[in-house]
Formats: sequence, C-alpha cells, structure tokens
Amino acid sequence: MRSCSVSGFVALAVLASSLGVLSVPSSFAESSDVLEEVVVTARKVEESLQDVSIAVTALTGDQVDELMIRDVRELEGLVPNVVIDAVSVAPAGASLYIRGVGTQEVERSFDPAVGVVIDGVPLSFVNGSMRNTFDFESIEILRGPQGTLFGRNTTGGVLNIRRTRPTGEFGLKYEIRSGTDDLLDTKAVFNFPLGEMLAGKVSFASQRDGSPRENDLLRKGVGNPDNQEWSASLLFTPSENLDALFTYVRYDDENDGIPLQNIASFNGAANPVNPAPDLPCLLGFCGSDVSDIESFSQDFYTRDVDFEWDSYALNINYDVPLGTISATFGFQETEESVPTDFDATPLNFFHTLRDQESEQTTAEIRFASGPELSDQFDFVAGLFWVEDEYQLSQITSIAAFGGQAGALFQNPNADHEREAWAVFGEVHIDLSERFMLTLGGRYTEEEKDYSGMIFFGGDPIAGYLPGSAVDDLFVFGQPIWVPIDSAMGDATWEEFTPKIGLDFRLNDNVLTYISYSEGFRSGGFNGRNQNLANIGPFDPEFVENWEIGMKGDFFNNTLRLNLAAFTNKYDDKQEEIIEPDGFGGSNTVVRNASTADLMGWEAEMVWVASDRLRIDANVGYLDAEYDDFLADLTGTGTITDNSGLGIRRTPEWTYGVSGNYSVPIGAGYFNLYASYRYTDEYWVEVRNDPRGLLDDRGVIDVVASYEWELSENRTVKLSLWGRDVTDEVEFQSAVTIPGTIAFAGVGGGEQFGVTIGGNF
Repeated sequence: MRSCSVSGFVALAVLASSLGVLSVPSSFAESSDVLEEVVVTARKVEESLQDVSIAVTALTGDQVDELMIRDVRELEGLVPNVVIDAVSVAPAGASLYIRGVGTQEVERSFDPAVGVVIDGVPLSFVNGSMRNTFDFESIEILRGPQGTLFGRNTTGGVLNIRRTRPTGEFGLKYEIRSGTDDLLDTKAVFNFPLGEMLAGKVSFASQRDGSPRENDLLRKGVGNPDNQEWSASLLFTPSENLDALFTYVRYDDENDGIPLQNIASFNGAANPVNPAPDLPCLLGFCGSDVSDIESFSQDFYTRDVDFEWDSYALNINYDVPLGTISATFGFQETEESVPTDFDATPLNFFHTLRDQESEQTTAEIRFASGPELSDQFDFVAGLFWVEDEYQLSQITSIAAFGGQAGALFQNPNADHEREAWAVFGEVHIDLSERFMLTLGGRYTEEEKDYSGMIFFGGDPIAGYLPGSAVDDLFVFGQPIWVPIDSAMGDATWEEFTPKIGLDFRLNDNVLTYISYSEGFRSGGFNGRNQNLANIGPFDPEFVENWEIGMKGDFFNNTLRLNLAAFTNKYDDKQEEIIEPDGFGGSNTVVRNASTADLMGWEAEMVWVASDRLRIDANVGYLDAEYDDFLADLTGTGTITDNSGLGIRRTPEWTYGVSGNYSVPIGAGYFNLYASYRYTDEYWVEVRNDPRGLLDDRGVIDVVASYEWELSENRTVKLSLWGRDVTDEVEFQSAVTIPGTIAFAGVGGGEQFGVTIGGNF
C-alpha cells in the first residue's frame, strides 16, 4: 500500500514537472484570465504562496465570501488530509486533525496539537475556534509540524487566521442570510477615518440556527446555536515605517447544546480487531444508528450553554534600515458554563455541569531581515512567551433511575497554571540561483502547575453503591460534600525542535523541495480527573516529519498544481482513554502508550479554464497505523497489545472538487458555484468500538448569485444557496464507556436559503 502511494506521487511530480516544457494549447494562450498571486504569512513574513516550501492552503477573504463558508468546520473537503469536527461539549469548539495528528479533548489542560492563530495570537484552547468567518482577510492551513516559527504544540499544523485591517476610508460591508431551520445571520463591518494617522473599524456578526431535530420529550427543536461577535480595531500609522493595530473582540455563544444520540446498544460496523458482542440497552433505552436520528429524547436541557470570550491583540511593525521589527501582544479571557446529558435518555441518570474560567497572556517579538542586509540570505528570529491559567469546577451527577438531584456527585476542581518561553529562528540561504537551504530551530521551556481537589457526595441508593462506599461517603443518609483528598503537582519540560530543508527551482514557475522538521507537544496534568491516580503528569509527545513537494504554475499562469508527500513518525503519543469508574460514570486517563507511522500524499489544483470558468480540486491520501500500542484500555489493570487498532480521525481519502462559472448579464454578473467534498470513514474511539466508526460523507453545496455594481465601491449581491443538498445527516462524534454509556453527536443535513449583501 505504501509503495503504491509513493510511486503515485512520483508519477504526478514527474508529469507536473514536464508541463513546464510542453507547448501551450491555444485555448490557454488566448485566455484573458490568469491566476492571481496569493500572499501568505506561513513563514512570519508576507510571501507568495508559490515561493513557500511548506504544504499550505490559503483562502482569501473574497473566496471565503464567495464559497459562503459559515464557520471553520466547512473547510473540511477544501483542504487535503484535514478533518474538522464539532466538539459536542465545547462551545464553538473544533476537533482539528491534520495528516492524522490532532486532539479531540476540550479540557484546557490538554494542549491542542493543531495550533489556531488569530491575528498573530495563538490560542491555548479549542473553545471558540470554530467561529464565524465574516470579515476575514485570509485563512491559511499549514500542514505538518510547525515547531520553528509557530512553536508551541503545533505537531499537526496551524490554522492561521487574519482579519481585515481598517482601510482609512468610509465604507460599509453587510450581509443578511436567511434559511431553513430558522437560520438567520446578520453581519456588518464599518470602516472610517480618524485623521491622517488613525483609522478605525467596528464590526458585528450574529449567527442563529434552528434545529432539524426534535426532542420528543420536551416537544421542541434542540441544537440551536446563537452567537454574537463584536469587534473594534484601531490602526495607527504615524509614518511609512511604523504601524500599530489594536483589535478587541467580544464573542458570546449561548445555545442549548448539541443534541446527543443514545447509541448504547447499537453495534455499528463489524470490528475485525475487537469484535463487539451484542450490547445491552441503557436503562431500558436502546440506541439507534444514523438512519434513525430525526428525533430523540433527552431530559437535561433546562440550562443553556454559555460561553463568553474577550480578546485583545496588539500588532506593531517597525521598518528599520536592515529589516522589520514586529511585536505581537495578546490577552484572552474566557468564562463558560456547559451542562450535558451524557446518558442521552429521558432519565435523570448521568449529567454534568462544567464551569471554567481562563486567562491567557502572550507576547512575541521578532526581527525579519530585508534585502538591505544581504541578497544572499534572509532570516526571521524572535522570542515568544505565554502565561495562562484556568479553573475548572465540574459537578457530575449519577442518579438512580429517575431520582431527584442525584445519587452520587463526583466533583473534580482544578487550578491549572502554565508558563512557557521560547527562542526561535529560521534562515534561508541562497546556495546558487536554483538551490536554497533552510535551517531553523526553536528552543522551548514550559512549566505547568496543577492543584486540585475531588469531592464526593449525595444520597445513598440501596443496591446502587457498594456498602463500603455508602459508609465512607454518607453520614446519617444525608447529602454531604466530603473532600477525599487533594493533589498538587508541577512539572517542567524543555525541548529543541529543528528544521532543515532544501529548495530547487526547475524554472521561474516550478519549485521543488524536501524538508525535515520536528514537532513537540508538551506533557501536562489531567484537569478532568476523578481519580487521584490519573492526575499525572503525563509526558510530551513528538512528531518527526519528512516532506517532499512541488509547486508550479503552468500554461501562461492558468493552471496551478501543488503536490506534497510526507511521512510522520509519532513517538510517545498521548492517548486520552475514557474508562468506567465503577459507579456508572467515567474517568479520563492519559497515557504515553504508543508509537505510530503516518504517511501519505496530497495534490491541489486550480485551473482557470476560461475567462468565465474556474475549477478547484484537491485530494489527500493517508495511511496511518500503530507501530506499538501497549495499554490498558478498559480500566481493569490488564495491559494488552492494541497495535492493530485504527488511529482516530485518520480517513484514508479526502478530496473535493468545485467549479465557479461567471457571466455578465445585464447590469451585473451572474455567478454559479457548485462543490463536492468527500471524507472517508474513520474512527473516533480509541478502542475501535464499532459505534465509534463514523461513515464516509460526501457533501454537495451550490450557490447561485447575481451582483450589481451600482457605482464605484457600491455593490449589491443576491444569492440563493443550498448546503448539503443531499441531506447527509450523520454522526460527527462518538464516546463510549465500556459496559455503561455510549452517545454520539449528530450534524449535517440540508439547508436552503437566500443571502443579500453588499458594499457602500
């Protein structure tokens, strides 16, 4: 399988390279449209996408608007080897995986393996990362470890987002979108001048959704996102050499949660490694597969999810004689309350209420050399620092068959602090007119401190708790709160992550490269533990990446073909394992239990077929398997060999194709867009319980729009659209606790609507 994949990539590369010397067909030569240059900041400076020897996909803000991408989740299928799933218990949270590397945990003590960077500020958490995409200047998806320039915990890659800057001129951009299931989005951005040196911008975005799914118990639709975002930016440009941009963002997300489907007895597909026996129903309520999820019954939607996020960012650039000094400062503050009905039945059986608060402060100062320093080399070097903390208070109620407040409470309370700093640099040396050498490295030191306490309490239920537990936890049959122990810990890790690469230009339009890089995700403590033995610390994990690639523009700059092949070696992989706690609930345990190999290839194409038609396509292939996976996956204390299991969120194939046709009609332009995005089946459950195998999914989107240009800088655009027109309702996540509970998050489904927007 692997040799076929590599040979296929080599064949593509040879074909692509040969295109540069073929004769140009007349149809291409006569085309009046060519590919536009795409500027990215994948190496912390502005460069052309085709000059950067990194596998990166970039979408401009105009493309995001044209494709009507509503949130980050809809990037899946537009980028090869990328999986993005909504996290059912994280407000606006996304489980990001790139080339099989990522994490699906929501706790802030578990570092994301794919970095999300917004306006130069990296996020230490996943909550809020699946936000709306209005007023973005660009979205860049960097694939593979980015340990040199983006640093902390970017073993999978980076999602780099930049908002638009104030223009310094009066202008209004607006959009109103209405659709089925009570969808209503309203968005606006207003730019204005404030004298010769100041420019301002304010924006507002609101997203509201109904739900295609009904809660039969409550007789209402559930799963209704309702979020608002306000932002204000101020750009200060006292001279041509200096600019400073300050941005404040307030994000509020209030919704009644993602509806969960009980799948306790649903066996799903056959698992050749661990065949599943017939599974019992949960408390008499049998689960269902994806074909029967139009409605559901849950009792715990009396409180809404509430997530509040304040973000501050300051970016300063100062041009000096030999280059540019840049500084980025960020502060994030979040507060959230998330109730969840994990049993996913009409009974008051297994509920949690998770309250979290967090603060994050970051600073980065770097220097990027200019041509005045040397025309033989350029470099970026800098310092990075982050300090963050969060507090978790969780109440878990395990009730007895429809009882009142609950029979047993398990309450982990965590106070988690982290401080990290790093020094980094990357230099590009011209060895000749065609060869360029890249050398980079980052030294990181990180310290984490954890203190926590676990409480038990509740009403004893005859026949439910062991007698000893009742004696230990309850006094005279009354509900009490009893601290059973406390734990404190601290740990420090330090690591150097290098990068080396060699670029070779076949000609002005074709770049080939080979590179080696390493990624490091620090160890930590388990903030959501209900067992003192599972607090940690657990150790860091490491990824070693080899990549070869080609980037080329052909046929008079009308065809772009970018290729990459890679191998990732995972060492000390952090495996988050959910196991039963003996009382009907669960514990999350983190073990550095495995090593793994991941390899594959990717191809991206853009073809301007004529002055009216543009076609985009991408394909990704991934072969992921464990080398060694020895661990206790059931909580029984028995270590087994699990090397034959599939790795989570590693679909073998991902691909997408889209066409955009534009033609002038009357006083404006008619535009028709259609796309198909496909993701192969993949596991989301570490034990490969068959209920954790998500089906493959193929999504078709269509947009038909007409845009009038009323006058210079004044346009009106009307669009009719359909998302997921084949109605691919599906499981997007699944969690199983052996012998007790299993539930899945549901997403997808057709939506149709109309959008009106424009500029003034």
